[in-house]
Amino acid sequence: MTPDVRRPAHADVAVAALLGAGCLAGAAVSAMPADRPWWPGGALLIAAAALVLVWRRRAPLTVLALTLAAVAPYYWLGYPDGPTSLMVALAMYTVASRLSWHRSVAVGVVLFVAWVGLERVISGGSVAGAREHVMWIVVTVAVGVAVGGLRRAQTAAVERAEEQARRRVEQERLRVAREVHDVVSHSLAMIAVQAGVGAHVADRRPEQAVAALLEIKQASSAALAELRNVLGVLRDADPGETPGLHRLDEVARVAGLAGVEVEVRGCAGRPDPAVDGAAFRIVREAVTNAVRHARRARHVVVDLEHDGGEVRIRVADDGGPAGEVTPGHGLRGLAEHAAALGGRSAVVPGPSGVVVEAALPVPR
Repeated sequence: MTPDVRRPAHADVAVAALLGAGCLAGAAVSAMPADRPWWPGGALLIAAAALVLVWRRRAPLTVLALTLAAVAPYYWLGYPDGPTSLMVALAMYTVASRLSWHRSVAVGVVLFVAWVGLERVISGGSVAGAREHVMWIVVTVAVGVAVGGLRRAQTAAVERAEEQARRRVEQERLRVAREVHDVVSHSLAMIAVQAGVGAHVADRRPEQAVAALLEIKQASSAALAELRNVLGVLRDADPGETPGLHRLDEVARVAGLAGVEVEVRGCAGRPDPAVDGAAFRIVREAVTNAVRHARRARHVVVDLEHDGGEVRIRVADDGGPAGEVTPGHGLRGLAEHAAALGGRSAVVPGPSGVVVEAALPVPR
């Protein structure tokens, strides 16, 4: 529910009421020895200032002006001295805690000039009185600026923490989206290819059709297992085995059923699990794109290299120019997998087809 700006906060009402009661009691005590009259005029001025202070956090500058307009005449008219000036100090503190320091100093100077200048004109205030006003105005402004700065720093820290939390949530959402896309896209693409192979050779080579059906079964089981791993991470469960480069033989075997030979050269060593998983997904996505989109592809070469500082990946096919590769979420996913680890990737034309290049930094 949106708060009603016309109504003051309960805390402001309580503070104004307590301060007003204290000022009334202080004025009454100050009037006793000399029997100085202060009722009802002085009491009405104190009550008016207390009433205005109720809205001090809603309109601090206006409240400061109105509070000064009620408290200053109290002193100029010769009412008993007391803690009534604390009302102006509270209003000035509220202004200083909400404005920048230079604007707060400017308001403090205006307050001093207005109070002391009019006091000297009306009642001939002394230099000592002016020094006293300077002292409490300086202290009030300093305290208000310090508290306001601390409050703004705390607010900024909370906002930064919330922004970081939102960024982490967004990054995790994108990571899960990439994971799901990789699993579903690769598995369904391979299943579709294998189903086509099985249907094509079912009459002439039934044993190859059976092999394609078995690969479909394995591919679907692997996809379900990976999806369970992703959902397990979301549920803070044990994610099980993380996909890595040790599973490239599965990618090569499935691509082979579609008539695409995958040759893996080099070694990436034993990188960090996050790098290992990202490298596997990049290679798998590149091979999947070659099988699905590069219709003339018959050979894919995967080069892996680990120089200690980063893992380098190069996947080249012979399926024709890069223009024949349909851009989509898969190719964008390559860049996202690399960028998530602070790496880089690119899809460039090769000698006889498309080349996917990626470099993933290895944590030290």
